[in-house]
Amino acid sequence: MYFDFPNETFKNKSVLFFYKGTAHPRMVDAPDWENTMMKQANNMILCGLRNGVSLEEQKKDYKEQMDMMEQTLCDTAQDKMMDEDILNRSANQLEISVDRFYSTWCLNICALLKMNVIKDDNNNGIMSGF
Repeated sequence: MYFDFPNETFKNKSVLFFYKGTAHPRMVDAPDWENTMMKQANNMILCGLRNGVSLEEQKKDYKEQMDMMEQTLCDTAQDKMMDEDILNRSANQLEISVDRFYSTWCLNICALLKMNVIKDDNNNGIMSGF
């Protein structure tokens, strides 16, 4: 027997954001999360330009933030599997909320992709649909 299901029936919508091979431990299961974050990152870049922050400065700032966040996650994990506890401790070290940590992580990765600072490859970018 053959069933003709639309592709959406079996398509998993999970989205994972990663930088320097480090994946943020939180995953979102939302069909349009990647597109939403890319649009927000584009708006963030445009807002920076309107406020006199050059693309070069934005590239530098977002990369520095990501380097700091990724290093904090790795230092906190100490080769253990990343989980909510490690995420909570990392956010506390940076004096931001866990939600702010996640949104900044996602937006900065999207911005760095849009500005061609990083490539969407095996070490950096977005993985979805798994």
